[in-house]
Amino acid sequence: MKKFIVLVLTAVMLFSISICAFAVGEGNIDNGGGGMGSGTSTNKWIPGEEGVRVTVVRASDGAQVSQSFDMTNINLRDSVYTFGIYSKLRYRNGEVSLVLEAADYTVIRPTISMPRIISSGSSSASIDEIKRYFCSEYAVQLVANTTGIEYDTLINGQYKILIEPVAYFLFNGNYFAMSAHQAALYDQMLSGGLRSKMVSLTHKNLPLAMFLERAELGYPAWTGTTTKNVSNDTIINYLGLGVVHFTEEPIPEESIETPDPAEDDWWYGFGWMYGVGNGNPAGPQYAYRTDTDVITSIRVTADQEYNPDNPLSARFVIDGNNYLVEDIVIPEDESQIVWVKWHTPDEPGEVTIRVTVGGRTRTARAVIEEIVDNEPPDPKANDRNDLYQLPNVPVQTETETLSWGVWSASWHEYWEWIPNWEWTGTHWVDNGQWVDNGWYDFTFNRYHATLDANQSISPNSKVPTASGNRMKSGYGFDTSLECRIDTNAPVRAYTQAQTTQMFFPEFEYSTYFRVLDRNVQSYRSTFQFKENRYSTYKSRSHFTPVWFPDGAYKTYTMVYDAWTPAGMLRVNKTASLNLVGNLFEDWHIAPKN
Repeated sequence: MKKFIVLVLTAVMLFSISICAFAVGEGNIDNGGGGMGSGTSTNKWIPGEEGVRVTVVRASDGAQVSQSFDMTNINLRDSVYTFGIYSKLRYRNGEVSLVLEAADYTVIRPTISMPRIISSGSSSASIDEIKRYFCSEYAVQLVANTTGIEYDTLINGQYKILIEPVAYFLFNGNYFAMSAHQAALYDQMLSGGLRSKMVSLTHKNLPLAMFLERAELGYPAWTGTTTKNVSNDTIINYLGLGVVHFTEEPIPEESIETPDPAEDDWWYGFGWMYGVGNGNPAGPQYAYRTDTDVITSIRVTADQEYNPDNPLSARFVIDGNNYLVEDIVIPEDESQIVWVKWHTPDEPGEVTIRVTVGGRTRTARAVIEEIVDNEPPDPKANDRNDLYQLPNVPVQTETETLSWGVWSASWHEYWEWIPNWEWTGTHWVDNGQWVDNGWYDFTFNRYHATLDANQSISPNSKVPTASGNRMKSGYGFDTSLECRIDTNAPVRAYTQAQTTQMFFPEFEYSTYFRVLDRNVQSYRSTFQFKENRYSTYKSRSHFTPVWFPDGAYKTYTMVYDAWTPAGMLRVNKTASLNLVGNLFEDWHIAPKN
């Protein structure tokens, strides 16, 4: 009887803590999942062997501001294999790669136990209980204490909490801790080896334990299946995360209207790689620049195995030109990006993109934009700007690295004797034969591309009093910008950087800019100023205003149109020189002898 009373009181205590503290945060979390396979002695997950990975991110730009940590209710085994306690964001941003770590795996065990996170055949997780727990004052205070962020600061609207489900399970006899994102990356590394043994956990219940109800942190809302197995790419791009935030945010309009590839009934394909190159859905439209090599991509998902004996093909019709991609092989329930490289027209306008896969067709449109040099006005010797204050250099989004993969298949021989017993009249004879009842083994071949750019600015050779990187204001300077793509992909899968826009501090990095002249080669691209029509010598220079204050003069250059199947690479570069004095100090007026 005493034990019964203790249990009841404990339940009441937990219930009232969760309910009273519910208003501390608001959760953008939903879930799904369901039945499980039976498992084996070396490949097994026990329901309840689970946890979460917690990371604090900045609300304004989604940047990670804390180390991630894992929480679990259970006592873990002595030896745990782990790929490290890294968030989904760090993998997406290319800050870490999937590597087994030898360091001890340390977790937080909360005093108040978490609710069930991952559903199974015997027990379903309650999304209401999950929200109630992680939005509670207790859970948020725990996050504050662990990350070292003051509680009042954590809940004042500057930050959000990213939560990812984690599973603990046996795979090939080893005990692993993995987030859904890590499991998908590991399965890609093993070419489906994890999925073949643990599919109900790693490709259904774990990733579907948490997903977003609306777009956040650069991830779209999930409106696809909540009960079926999903692909690695779907997990990486959509699943295995929830967000707690502390200010009431309006639901972005685009998160409601954006087409979701997961909703598409095209089992042969079709999630468009929408947008202007960042790989995120943004509507059935591409944006490209004139006279530019670009890559247009779609994502093809297979509901059955497509192998060399039964491959898929994709036909792109772009601006009246046909591009055929053949011999596409994909395992069942998996996907990959399919793309073509083409060159945009010289004139701005719209281009229709029509793609046919598996006998069905989808259409999108591409807007072809022209980036026109918004040339600064002719600088005058009597220009003044007495109220000028040095502006901050802009901080804009960069995409330095992107990755993607392509499936390949090779035949796995498996010879079996097929008996064929025949009666000769006196005895039986086996006239059978050996038959190859093999199968195709699939390998996911991963590629990456990184855009590297280096820029410098220096006084023009006509500046009479320049010294190194120092000169007087009012004179002109030159720029040199070199870009390279570091990649393991074939040439057909990327382009060099092709477009640059350079901005200047005297115009507060807006209004006026220069589009640099480009020289694109197969292994690099270089840029410099166009001839300045205000220069007496037709120099490839930009003139600093004579009134610019002494000190650092910093330029800001956007480098983009470096295309890959996974989207567009772009980086932003700053360069500087030192201005001391002005050109009038070089003038000497004296009587003529």
